[in-house]
Amino acid sequence: MIENISLKARILLPLALVLAILLGAFHYSLYRHEKTDADHRFMDDMQAAKNFYQRALARRSEKLGATLTAILGDEQLQAALRSKDRDALLKRAAPLFRQLHDRYGITHLYFEDAARVNVLRVHQPERHGDVIDRYTTLAAEKTGKMAIGAELGPIGTFTLRAVAPLRDDRGLIGYVELGEEIEDMLHGIKDILGIENLMTIDKQLLASADWESGMRMLGRKADWNRLPGAAIVHQTMDLPSGQLMRIQFDGSPRNAVTELEIGGRSFLAAVLPIADVAGRRVGNLAVLRDTTQNIEEMNTTLRALSLFYLALAGTLFALFYLVTQRVERRLEEAHLRSVNQGLEREALQARHIAELKQERDRLRRAQEELQQSEKKLRLAAKVFDNSTEGIIITDAQANILQVNRAFTDITGYSEAEAIGRNPRLLRSDRHDAAFFLDMWAALVEYGNWQGEIWNRRKNGEAYPEWLSMIAIRDEQGETTHYLGVFADLTEKKLAEAHAHQLAYFDPLTELPNRLLLEERLKQALAAAQSNNGLVAVLCLNLDRFKTINDTLGHPFGDKLLRVMAKRLAGHIRNSDTLARFGGDEFAIVLGDVGSPQHAALVAQKVLDALAEPFDLDGQEVFVTPSIGVALYPLDASSKDELIQHADTAMSHAKTRGGNNYCFYGAEMNATASQRLALETRLRRALERDEFVLHYQPQISLHSGRIVGMEALLRWQHPERGLVAPGEFIPLLEETGLIVPVGEWVLRSACAQNSAWLAAGMPPLRVAVNLSARQFRQSDLAAVAERALLDARLAPEHLELEITESIMIQDVQATITTLHRLHALGIQISIDDFGTGYSSLSYLKQLPIGKIKIDQSFVRDICTDPDNSAIANAIVSLGHSLKMQVIAEGVETEAQLAHLSAQGCDEIQGYYFSRPLPAEDFAALVRDGLKWGNGFGRQPG
Repeated sequence: MIENISLKARILLPLALVLAILLGAFHYSLYRHEKTDADHRFMDDMQAAKNFYQRALARRSEKLGATLTAILGDEQLQAALRSKDRDALLKRAAPLFRQLHDRYGITHLYFEDAARVNVLRVHQPERHGDVIDRYTTLAAEKTGKMAIGAELGPIGTFTLRAVAPLRDDRGLIGYVELGEEIEDMLHGIKDILGIENLMTIDKQLLASADWESGMRMLGRKADWNRLPGAAIVHQTMDLPSGQLMRIQFDGSPRNAVTELEIGGRSFLAAVLPIADVAGRRVGNLAVLRDTTQNIEEMNTTLRALSLFYLALAGTLFALFYLVTQRVERRLEEAHLRSVNQGLEREALQARHIAELKQERDRLRRAQEELQQSEKKLRLAAKVFDNSTEGIIITDAQANILQVNRAFTDITGYSEAEAIGRNPRLLRSDRHDAAFFLDMWAALVEYGNWQGEIWNRRKNGEAYPEWLSMIAIRDEQGETTHYLGVFADLTEKKLAEAHAHQLAYFDPLTELPNRLLLEERLKQALAAAQSNNGLVAVLCLNLDRFKTINDTLGHPFGDKLLRVMAKRLAGHIRNSDTLARFGGDEFAIVLGDVGSPQHAALVAQKVLDALAEPFDLDGQEVFVTPSIGVALYPLDASSKDELIQHADTAMSHAKTRGGNNYCFYGAEMNATASQRLALETRLRRALERDEFVLHYQPQISLHSGRIVGMEALLRWQHPERGLVAPGEFIPLLEETGLIVPVGEWVLRSACAQNSAWLAAGMPPLRVAVNLSARQFRQSDLAAVAERALLDARLAPEHLELEITESIMIQDVQATITTLHRLHALGIQISIDDFGTGYSSLSYLKQLPIGKIKIDQSFVRDICTDPDNSAIANAIVSLGHSLKMQVIAEGVETEAQLAHLSAQGCDEIQGYYFSRPLPAEDFAALVRDGLKWGNGFGRQPG
């Protein structure tokens, strides 16, 4: 027994020790390899971030240099700077800005403001008192050449600047500077390279108060005490203070890597020094790479390989144990036989040696087979674990044996929670017992089943999946295991539901759209046809809804539509359909309405429901509808014809003043056809040169002479003659033709005024009205400038009129557009002043030169004290704001006397003249010059 133990100890104990040492060495070498590889990858990331930053800085330096060269080459700018004429400098700014914006991406052009992205600064110390305190400016002054480099701003921002001296024959006259912040380059490190980063500036170079106010102005986090010696000016990831302290921004070895744990995730961090153009180190750029996934993958690999290694080592140990035990038994038998048989011992020993060799060969073959099995198992394990579909393996009794990672991701159950349990833990209440009986019957009979099924996650959420089940059988045909593979269909179902919502419902009000309404109407008509029923369609349009959008804004209008839709939905039956066609147009389908009186009752109910005011954000709003009603089969025999006739009736209700309903009548088609014919002819009017301009004179109350005229559009219809403006201008607005026609009016008025000046008429200012659509054109200033240039008309001879409703829409865009027009020298006036919603705070910011008193106040100015007070207040307000005031619609001598007494500057109206064709207007002006008249008619 002692000999047996000694033999096993001599063989098995060293074997176990070797296996343990190999396992430890394997673990250590794999860990060190992954750790070294991660460090090398991070060092590559650092170098990539550094290279990206340097290349971006070089490219932008080239761009700024090219831009500055273009600026210095502008002769008009140089002339303005040499003459120290600031007005000329500002006048040159606008065309120069457009050139630089189109070619080099310049976004702002100014001379004394604070630094912005891509800006031009012109320093003239003698005139503007600028202090030359930047390194690039000092370098440009010292060398006399352009200097480019990155510098630290007073609030801690890092800016790339290009500066060049500007000289004339008398010497230095100033400096031209371009500046561009490099903030987006740091964002590019994250966006392009996927590396988190933050930049710090040495506090010795900053003042805390200036830095904190500057950061708040830029919308960034301003915490001066977050780091002891540095201030954070940029970060793509907000780090906890404790982790910030671990990153050594000063005094750390170059390229030192720090390992961090942030929010349960692992990061590698390192610091790159940041220097300015003077070569001094002003701060650091810290880069961080998320290594959580790499570490998790390494640990998973180590665990899997360890389990496999232990299984392999256990198998080898068991084999060696059996072999050793067998060898011991054979040796014992050989020893007994040698004692008993003597001479046969050598032969037996030889035979035992041969058997040992055979056993060794079998062991070697077994080891090779194990290695092949190991490779196959490793490949199968990778496929099993990395599959995007959930996989579940059960025994013949449907007890779970194994699940993959996707199973856990989809169901929420971990491997430990699932193993040993029945798949019934996933069952939802969406299927009855018969469903599962059919499924298992197919699985038993055919060996497989697949289809869509609803299961339940661990958190109780039911979800759809596509499931494939396979019965695994042995050689005798007995089922030993079941394999299930499933894919989560939640995203697919959501996408299908979203597509259905988009296809059949209005996204603003969540009501059915036109497509769904037509389908339901089609069903209602089919039902009515089979039972001789009556179907009604109500088309509803809000009266003057555009005014609400123009005055209170489109977001307010959208909110009003949503609230109104909910109110309307509460006043119809569940069997009826309320839909939104778009804009402020709605429709209601009343199935089996019974009689026309019932449809009228519904229409009246809608009118009553909308009669109550809407209170939105403290603003009380009233809306009224125009409703058209058409009946099947009385008015139409198809759904399209029924909707069309209801829309025709709605248009008729709107012409009657709105806030009423109207049943369809055959005579309405004639009116609609006439309007359609007019619209069709109107679309060809511009190309057929059917539009003309009439001019109404504007009279100065100080001199009594014509000082300007308003250009008014007229349509010379080939059959009807002159069409009233109120009949065709709304059509121009609705069809969008107002934009090209409005440009034609502008160009024609400029050309006519230029022709009159060339013919010797006195200089007059022509006023042109701008529609809301025309004013919102992004290139309006360019259109006006081209019209002036083509007509060779000076800007001071053109006046553009806008309404108050235009002025208060998108105030920032309005201010920008009006300043661009004013910069061209064009005078701006407000038409119909006092009838809209004026904001005096914006009025004083706008370059308005004239306000026009609306004729609704002038008409009763002598008899209505309220209108008189309003007109007097407008005159006083205009003069206080240094604006001219003109009154329109002056038709009597009493109105003229009243306005003159109040100090009104100009008038226009029938008292002096109606709008005249160009020839008659020119004759009126020439007669006034000939006779020297002010007000009144010429003799004869």
